[in-house]
Amino acid sequence: MSLNGDKSKDILVIGIGNPLRCDDGVGPYVAECIEAKGLNAVKVWITQQLQVEDLERMLEFERIILVDASMSGPHVDFRQVQGVKGQTLSSSHHLSAETFVTLALSIYRKNMHMHLCSIRGNHFEVGDKLSPQVLACAQEAVELICRSIKG
Repeated sequence: MSLNGDKSKDILVIGIGNPLRCDDGVGPYVAECIEAKGLNAVKVWITQQLQVEDLERMLEFERIILVDASMSGPHVDFRQVQGVKGQTLSSSHHLSAETFVTLALSIYRKNMHMHLCSIRGNHFEVGDKLSPQVLACAQEAVELICRSIKG
């Protein structure tokens, strides 16, 4: 699903990843699960990677939750994203969540309220199935994100 300029939603959940790379598809999977719950004031967007051009569209929302696979760290990690003072942009091919928060403040003077939910993957080879461990973590992430949204 793509963003289509609907400004009536307050929260944007972005599922990041490639569903054809096994556990890398956990971000889109979690985002689709959240969308299926039909929560008020929540818009879902799925993408393989974030681009600097996405920043303006993100600014329409009061809160943004990114969901992405990680290669290390805890099984499920949910944290607020902070900007990085003095950060420079060297490439627009891979942008961190911190970069988006920093750019929103420096370009648009907007404090972006962003959270990142990372789910540690095990298998990133070609395939369209999540590993059993990641599938269990994905359900935990859905519950965690929904609790966060409901306040």
